[in-house]
Amino acid sequence: MDIKAEIIRIIAGYKEVDPSEVKPESTFEDLGIDSLDAIDIMFEIEEKLGLQIPPDALDLNTARSVADILEVTDRLTAELGDQLDLAPEPTAADADKDKDQD
Repeated sequence: MDIKAEIIRIIAGYKEVDPSEVKPESTFEDLGIDSLDAIDIMFEIEEKLGLQIPPDALDLNTARSVADILEVTDRLTAELGDQLDLAPEPTAADADKDKDQD
């Protein structure tokens, strides 16, 4: 899978433009994407690509930078697999649920 091309297609679809109009080095601001749009796009990227975007990725401001971090994350996950602890941190709701089961 070409992560960068997929991200460009997602951004283009969101902005309703041809993917050729989305340059990897263009900032989200240049593309008319504000912070709320960026969050929506990040959720869509996670859903369509099945990759978890690190929380600090919202600080990234180009398709290329988001693709770069996802490619590294995807490669590390594939190489290290079970050695990575990718389980989400338990929430207060999880603790309450566990307490109710006891």
